[in-house]
Amino acid sequence: MATIEEFERTVTDKVIAGLHCTFADYKARGVEASELGDADQFVNRILAAVPAPHPWYEQFGTYWSSSSA
Repeated sequence: MATIEEFERTVTDKVIAGLHCTFADYKARGVEASELGDADQFVNRILAAVPAPHPWYEQFGTYWSSSSA
C-alpha cells in the first residue's frame, strides 16, 4: 500500500503530464493564455474537483465527493 506521500507524487506527476497534453492541444489550436482566464481561478477550479473521502466512507467503503458537483 502506498504512503500518502507516494500517492501524492503519483497523482501530481500524472496531473502535470495531463496538463502538459491539454496545454499542448490548446497551443496547437491557437488558444491564447489570456483566453484561459486567471491562473489562480483555473487552479481553484481544478482543486475544487479533487475528490475527498465522503463522511460515509467508514460505513460504506470507498465513496468520494467533491465540491465541484
